[in-house]
Amino acid sequence: MAESKTATAAARADAGAQKFSAQLFAAFWAAPDLSRGLNILAEDIIGYWPGDPEPVRGIEAYTGKIAELLDAAPDLKLEVIDSATVPGPAVGEELVFLHYVGQCTGPDGPFQIRGLDRVRTHDGMVVENVIRYEPVFLAQG
Repeated sequence: MAESKTATAAARADAGAQKFSAQLFAAFWAAPDLSRGLNILAEDIIGYWPGDPEPVRGIEAYTGKIAELLDAAPDLKLEVIDSATVPGPAVGEELVFLHYVGQCTGPDGPFQIRGLDRVRTHDGMVVENVIRYEPVFLAQG
């Protein structure tokens, strides 16, 4: 039987990779860089982005959305204002709730965003993220 992508991701987490936390999120978004910090994303991650009619599926599509944000606003920095972590619905799962503000310069000049993410992890790996922020500054499609 083939091993699932989530099981493979869990094995990576068990092998010593970092586990997702509000602190890890804050550190990444204080100086976003797609060349680091991605070892906590499951291969089959699902991301629900504001304005998109369907979720993105898989690590390439998910990191592609982050790349789009950083292309549109290269100086984007997020600051976590508050967070909470609670047990998830299944064994090994946690739900991490993040409230943040961001500063950046978009196509029309400087502005601030406010956002909330609900991150579902399994054995420390991000398997799902529901992302909500305003204003939505990218053309969706």
